[in-house]
Amino acid sequence: MAGVEVQTSEGACFVSETRYPLEHLHGQVRVGSVLEYRPSTLRLLLGEDEGLEADFCGLAFLDTETTGLAGGTGTYAFLVGIGRFEDGEFVVRQYFMRDIPEEPAMLALVGRTLSECLGLVTFNGRAFDWPLLETRFTMNRQPPPLTDPCHLDLLLPARRLWRRRLKSCALSSLEEHVLLVRRSSDDVPGWAIPGLYRDFLLWGRAEPLRQVFYHNAHDILSLATLAASLCATLSEPLRTLRHGEDLYSLAQRREAAGDLASARELYEQCLRCQLGREERREAMHRLARLYRRLGRPEDAVALWRELAKGKDVEACIALAKYYEHTAHDLARAHQLAMRALALLSEDPHPDRYRLADVKRRLRRLEEKSGRERR
Repeated sequence: MAGVEVQTSEGACFVSETRYPLEHLHGQVRVGSVLEYRPSTLRLLLGEDEGLEADFCGLAFLDTETTGLAGGTGTYAFLVGIGRFEDGEFVVRQYFMRDIPEEPAMLALVGRTLSECLGLVTFNGRAFDWPLLETRFTMNRQPPPLTDPCHLDLLLPARRLWRRRLKSCALSSLEEHVLLVRRSSDDVPGWAIPGLYRDFLLWGRAEPLRQVFYHNAHDILSLATLAASLCATLSEPLRTLRHGEDLYSLAQRREAAGDLASARELYEQCLRCQLGREERREAMHRLARLYRRLGRPEDAVALWRELAKGKDVEACIALAKYYEHTAHDLARAHQLAMRALALLSEDPHPDRYRLADVKRRLRRLEEKSGRERR
């Protein structure tokens, strides 16, 4: 916890600085690898465009440690960590208020640093860290820096990509399963941090705060490497993704964005991987509909036939439509519609709208067949 006391017009504040070379490995990812990309690479998972043309070199990787998780005017950010790329290094500065009266000085230094940046990179910071800091600036009659900044919050893209596979998309879970980071015994769980700070204020126990500084610095390193991992995944998904659930999630985003060729490749790849039964069924249906949109009905039919073998009502209906309207094989269409009706009848609580639709289809097919015989 080495650092220096810095004097400001608002008083003194403790600042610790740690420098990491760009080749520093955090888990299996180089901290400097994020500089190979631009924030706009994440546009697909963010669902927004504003401010994404900035460069990672101009952004501040921000994480706070607070006196509680409730937020509001009674919660303080007693440690503010900011990571920035400077002169070929990743520099993490941690601004610490040793007592409540030092808050104005700490905020003055944080504000000075952030005013030199183009925006923020956080993890759930859009909902918690940044609103809390804005509140603290206001409470101390200091203008918040970065009015309407480019704010890259990595929680949303992480959820959109990994939530099917991971039980939790908390930063600690992503470190374990995506970044392959193993924290040392110097770390402390986040829930214990407010208590350690209270002990410091009451009894002056400074030694346990080393764990808090370690925790905060590693969170900031994880921000940089998580951003790099997300960008690498979106740039080369077929090379970087190994899990069927992740491929399926990204395929859905590609399809929604209108990139049908890329979505098709991702759906095809995810079906080559291990998937849960329901997710495999959903992926096959999505790919079949995509084949139909791309003018490849034979490929769609092959998937529907495979699904129909497993008593899939939706596949039977899709095949009935194909044989009625495309192949003009009314007998085959009628046979498949009858099978769909039988499968629906086996369900004690069938979808009544689908059941009515299948019955209408059968009546229409019977009328068409009758006209053809006449």
